[in-house]
Amino acid sequence: KQWYQRRVRGYLSTLSNVTQRRFSGPDSYLSRSMSDTTEQLFNQICTETLDTLTEALEELPDFIPDVPEQFDVEYNGEVLTLKIKEGFTYVINRQGPNQQIWLSSPVSGPKRFDFTNGDWVYSHDDSTMIGLLESELSELLDFEFELNTVRHCLLPFN
Repeated sequence: KQWYQRRVRGYLSTLSNVTQRRFSGPDSYLSRSMSDTTEQLFNQICTETLDTLTEALEELPDFIPDVPEQFDVEYNGEVLTLKIKEGFTYVINRQGPNQQIWLSSPVSGPKRFDFTNGDWVYSHDDSTMIGLLESELSELLDFEFELNTVRHCLLPFN
């Protein structure tokens, strides 16, 4: 089990290194919130976040023993659907007018995440979307893993 956990962390770190480019200073995503961004930039950040998350989730069955038979990941460019097992389906989608990512969880219910300081944050309790997914998926799959390297692709702010 530990071997699989190290392998998942290694894969996600590699994925992170490929997709995340951190920039500092006033022109970085980390120094901005969605109120500072345009619709085009919001869509770019959402696309990179959801693409990277989809890629990481699609790889999980290769590393986790005893993955439920119904495990399935689907992403059509707008909505990411993750089915863990019967009755346990996550739906994650962008909400352009609100500049949020909405997540519907079979465990914790619906949440709306705002992009704040380089992360997707639920304003009611300051939890992050990735932290919530890590916690709930680790429990549902009975396997501890980390998605914390999957945030979004940090590109220069135009």
